Amino acid sequence: MRTIDAILAVFLMIFLFGMTLALNPVRPVSPPQTSPHLIIEPSVDESFAALADETWTAFLTTFAARADCFGDVHLQASYQLPARAGYDPATATVTVRVPGSAARLQAALIHEWAHHIEFQCPQQQTMRPAFLAAEGFPPDAAWRPARSDTSTDAWADIPSEHYAEAAILLVLGHNATPTQIHVRREAVDVLAAWAEGGGQ
Repeated sequence: MRTIDAILAVFLMIFLFGMTLALNPVRPVSPPQTSPHLIIEPSVDESFAALADETWTAFLTTFAARADCFGDVHLQASYQLPARAGYDPATATVTVRVPGSAARLQAALIHEWAHHIEFQCPQQQTMRPAFLAAEGFPPDAAWRPARSDTSTDAWADIPSEHYAEAAILLVLGHNATPTQIHVRREAVDVLAAWAEGGGQ
């Protein structure tokens, strides 16, 4: 009799365990999402590195809704760079000319990090038509020229560069080192909406 009771108890436990799993299925644990990292190369001195870290935090905060769309970016400093800064999409490396004021360095960093998103995040293309319209470009305007060796005057007519300058205004609220590019408030608003996850 005790043997039968024991068998029934085992079956009852199995039945209750099965019902528990049915009502509360085990869900796979999703791996934690990590934000893109700023990888600072040895050419960057301590003071510039601190400024870059601070600026990167502000940049990631602004583009938090798109942080899963782009990866890590490298930062290096150069005393010989002809331009204020540049971005190499092949290596995801931003190079900034030093020395410079904190305002100029911040603007250069954000400008080039915006290009980093542009090259790595396919979703950025969905924002372009609205940005072109807001900035006064024709709808069929080329986003960026095929060649990179453009003159300063031609650079100011490239929508991609307007977008990168708009990113400075979006992250900092101002641009202490203005260029020949004038960014309309409407264009900044388009970028802001996209950065917050609007559109696709």
